[in-house]
Amino acid sequence: MRVPDFRKIVKFKRGFWEKLGKKTMTQHRTHVQVDGRGSEGKTIGKKLAKYTPAYARRKRAGTAAPNQRSRVVDKANLTLTGKMMDSFKFIRSFNTGFIYGITDSQQAEKLRQNQKKRIISSSEDPLPINLQKKVVKAMASEIVNNIEKTLNVGVQRINV
Repeated sequence: MRVPDFRKIVKFKRGFWEKLGKKTMTQHRTHVQVDGRGSEGKTIGKKLAKYTPAYARRKRAGTAAPNQRSRVVDKANLTLTGKMMDSFKFIRSFNTGFIYGITDSQQAEKLRQNQKKRIISSSEDPLPINLQKKVVKAMASEIVNNIEKTLNVGVQRINV
């Protein structure tokens, strides 16, 4: 009997990371723009800080910026013209993970300024809790697939 290579069980292919990275980036952007929620420490899952009354009035009236896309003011969604969040993109995947974010320096600076009051990511909490759980679940599912392939046996999946 040949001993299976157990290292393959926890090895994730680049294609897995690419698919997961693109999906995670889209869901993170939706978490901010549609749900208007933050993702760090005490702000995890909580609504982003409200706009100032003066800014909210200008945004609602459509006079806050040229080419204004959003007039939503009941919840902060970091979307005025849409340029900053549109530049929030999947960058690349590796054999060990993925990267997404903003590569445009002007838009990155705008996000950095917004992060002072409306935190959507940090080194301690790069993802909102619900997305952290989805990433872990996807990795666990891939491990199950790898067990099936490596040991050449069927595995019974139990969803909890």
